[in-house]
Amino acid sequence: MTQPNSKQRGRSHFSTALILLLALTHSVGSDAGVLPFGRPTANLAKQKQQEGVCFANIKRGNGQCLIPRGGSTAAASSDPKSLSESLRILGVTGAIVYIRDSIATAAQEWWREAETTKFLLAGAVAGIVSRTVVSPLEVVATAQMVRGGNKGLVGELTSLFKAEGVKGFFKGNGANCLKVAPTRGVQFFAFEKFKLSLVAWKRKSMGLPDDAEISLSPFERLVAGGFAGMVASSMVYPIEVVKTMLTMYPGKYAGIGAAFRAVITEVGPRGLYAGLTPTLIAMFPYVGVEFMIYETAKIAIEAFLKDQSDDGAFVALPVIISLGLGALAGAAAQTSAHPLDVVRKRLQVQGINGNPVLYKTTFDCFAGVAKKEGFGALYKGLGPACVATIPGTGIAYITYEFMKNVLNLSSV
Repeated sequence: MTQPNSKQRGRSHFSTALILLLALTHSVGSDAGVLPFGRPTANLAKQKQQEGVCFANIKRGNGQCLIPRGGSTAAASSDPKSLSESLRILGVTGAIVYIRDSIATAAQEWWREAETTKFLLAGAVAGIVSRTVVSPLEVVATAQMVRGGNKGLVGELTSLFKAEGVKGFFKGNGANCLKVAPTRGVQFFAFEKFKLSLVAWKRKSMGLPDDAEISLSPFERLVAGGFAGMVASSMVYPIEVVKTMLTMYPGKYAGIGAAFRAVITEVGPRGLYAGLTPTLIAMFPYVGVEFMIYETAKIAIEAFLKDQSDDGAFVALPVIISLGLGALAGAAAQTSAHPLDVVRKRLQVQGINGNPVLYKTTFDCFAGVAKKEGFGALYKGLGPACVATIPGTGIAYITYEFMKNVLNLSSV
């Protein structure tokens, strides 16, 4: 027999509760006042003694006792209307409690099966935590990529602190977190789904059963991560443009909404997608290399630790090693995609706040920057970007692993 899913069970509980509520209300309202309740004559004296004592001190707004001492039968014999009202309240209260418990049970069942939501949540939390921690380095890296300059990391941080104080270290972080939460959430979720699709395809092509163990190669993990990065970036790209505006021109815009409106006013809706092409091109190697290095190394180290254990049991990766692997993966990914990152940010600020429009396409910008400023200009800001990426990616992965444990998730 097919078992009902959580949504069907939730609807069933809710419908049953409504039927119970309607039945109680109708029967009590129409018949309770004439129910043949009575007391023997021998108990009349005892009833007289209890008269005037209110049960549980439950009274109406006018002070009249709702349920007199002696129970509902006493109320019925002396005041049928009071019994009707009392039973109606008890019926409504019971129905409310039943509905509440049914909803809570349905929510718990849904949460146990909501793997998609859990992966999105785990990735979003990982992104917010990591990005906030490295926000000062992200601000410096963005400034160097857009305007250039020869100041070192310490010099940039010192100048920023003198000019804007601690607040300057976190300018644009709200927009950054608004972007990185869905980006990281979709990245991790899409990566897990692409891996599952690859595993299913390999099982089918090899004629294996659905429960057969299949391992993915590093290249297959790179492909899954690359497509996951492209999907995530295309979904939240306008927020990336706004984040760049808030970082480069602090104080000019009242907030994220004001920056959105300014970009649309100055260059039109297409301005929200300026630099999208180099972003998508860069995201494939960037996210692909990051996921490939981290997961391949993680699986290899876990297998080594398992072999070294006395009983051959699975050994979880220590946090410090997970942090180091994430840092290594982030540094490699940033270096491979940094030139396209520079091109993307140059295209984003064109035509806004008086900046001239110098380049028409991604290739035009790439060639123009290299010709005018030298090939090294395509790697401006790599130092601060790597310094931000190394701890940021490491923190993202240990946060993601922590959230997976909390939410009872597993990966292939």
